[in-house]
Amino acid sequence: MSTRVVSITPERFASLRQSGQTPVLLDVSTVAEYRAGHAEGSRLVSLDEIDPRTLSGLIGNPTVGRYETLYVTCQSGARARQAAERLAEAGYHNLAVIEGGTQAWEQAGLPMVRRGTATALDRQVQIAVGTLLVLKFILGFTIHEIFFAAIPLIGVGLIVAGLTRWSGMANLLARMPWNRPVRCHDQAAA
Repeated sequence: MSTRVVSITPERFASLRQSGQTPVLLDVSTVAEYRAGHAEGSRLVSLDEIDPRTLSGLIGNPTVGRYETLYVTCQSGARARQAAERLAEAGYHNLAVIEGGTQAWEQAGLPMVRRGTATALDRQVQIAVGTLLVLKFILGFTIHEIFFAAIPLIGVGLIVAGLTRWSGMANLLARMPWNRPVRCHDQAAA
């Protein structure tokens, strides 16, 4: 069986639901993006957590993605495409990506669920790094000049993050309670 990853408009997906079908919509957005607004009925599994071996257990239906279409979305559609490609390599044959992701969903006026606001992880990193720098500067002048030594270490961390796309600060912040994944499936919350 050949792998099939197609694109579908948010309007077409909504019409499938209105016709009585119950398609599974997997959202691979970040926790902050998901909380800020997601398609009604979507299930959050961030891109970093996509594991083809355990996905059928998370979804609750082993035929989805193999015999029934598994629909994938994210904030703009780019991560959804990455997730679909990863799943296709693992043997999922029936995949569809929502064109334009949640942004297109919202622009189409389709039902959204909002679970409060959350600051995006990259902005949290910027706030934390800025706070650390100001704090080290103040402590260096008021307590002891040894605090100035931490400023170049923060700079090295930023350089490493820029060159490798690995950020220790982002990894640390992602583990904070407000950034932990929420298993809030809309079907149970509705």
